[in-house]
Amino acid sequence: MRAIFEPTSIAIVGASRDPEKTGYLILKNLIESGFAGRLFPINPKIQEILGLRAYPSIETVPEPVDLAVVVVPSPVVAEILKQCGRKKVKAAVIISGGFREVGKEGEDLEKALIDIIRQTGVRVVGPNCIGVDNPHIGMSMWVGIKKKGPIGLVTQSGLVGTALGCWAEKEGIGISKCISLGNGIDVNEVELLQYMADNPDTRTIALYIEGIGDGRKFMEVASKVSRKKPVVVLKGGRTQLGKTAAASHTKSLSGRSEIFEAALKQSGIINADSLDELYDFSKALSFLPAPKGRGVLIITSSGGAGILAADLLDKRQLILPHITERAEKRLRGVLPNHCIFRNPFDLTSTTSEMFQLVMEENLQDENIHAFMPIFADPLPRAAEAVKNVVDKTEKPVVVCYVGGAQVEETEKAKMHSMGIPVFSSPERAVNALYALVRRHELLR
Repeated sequence: MRAIFEPTSIAIVGASRDPEKTGYLILKNLIESGFAGRLFPINPKIQEILGLRAYPSIETVPEPVDLAVVVVPSPVVAEILKQCGRKKVKAAVIISGGFREVGKEGEDLEKALIDIIRQTGVRVVGPNCIGVDNPHIGMSMWVGIKKKGPIGLVTQSGLVGTALGCWAEKEGIGISKCISLGNGIDVNEVELLQYMADNPDTRTIALYIEGIGDGRKFMEVASKVSRKKPVVVLKGGRTQLGKTAAASHTKSLSGRSEIFEAALKQSGIINADSLDELYDFSKALSFLPAPKGRGVLIITSSGGAGILAADLLDKRQLILPHITERAEKRLRGVLPNHCIFRNPFDLTSTTSEMFQLVMEENLQDENIHAFMPIFADPLPRAAEAVKNVVDKTEKPVVVCYVGGAQVEETEKAKMHSMGIPVFSSPERAVNALYALVRRHELLR
């Protein structure tokens, strides 16, 4: 695993000068993401690529190579893997497609790779994948992710990895690691769960799975890992149409979804129903404490946003407790009469400081286990108001900011820099809070 995620040297077999070739893209991304180790382009027809000396084969590289990234046509991959074995390369990431996902001929090529793996001991990620990212050492192969963060991604689909990685990059959340398994002929989900559990940079593990080779072993390991760190899973291939698509994607076999979901629950894993949920759950679980109950106080500057959040909370079987008479009396003494002193607590046109005041007045209420401020206007200083509350409580503050134009973007960026996740709609905020509640209940 260390050679895969923390290599000190990488050879790009199939590196190219053509900007439209994958071998160019990967080498360029590794350079621009600031890879801390040595890079060796491999191409027998070229002597230099992107300012780096190129070598005719991996065996001609005069230094040890930890990791080979293979970007050559599928019929050539077996020979490259043999060369890696002779060179004593520890691991290889096979980006190349054209294996079992394309039919019988590809299946035969893949079986040959498996035989070589057994003979050489080279650990293999893929084939048919988009590689491995570790921003902590400046290693990003596919989209140039640079932002370090707490979310560890394990995915059988490259799109899921790039989507979550790019969202986390854009929001300033970042990822710890991302690995795309593709056809998964060697390195598998079980090993990666164990690695992520022990990785100090990873707080939450997010998985996208279409099929699992050894379901019993996976659940056994997941049960142990989920006690240590939150694990969120999005399962692809839950319907008959989805199963058919999964079979043509990576030839993954999907079992009955209701059995899979029951097994996830039994293992302490949180199940996501969409790509958005996988990201939002992971974001919330990485930064926010788990509430000790289901009571939520909504504070909003928009009655409509509060109503939408209340509807969604009810669907998730969360509770909106009344604020105490004492808190209401104190707040009536300092807030305008047009406020609605209930839950949701509607401040109407207001300031961020009023949000802070309402939350602080209810911090000690034992029936309120979480706060959900919904900033639904261009309200400056929201980040400071939320941070002042977060510093005074162990209860989660799940922030929604929507409809605030450029002020919203500025305040979101501030909060993310403070380690306070922000969600862009009442629905996403409620779902994120629900993930925190589920985490507490599963642990208990």
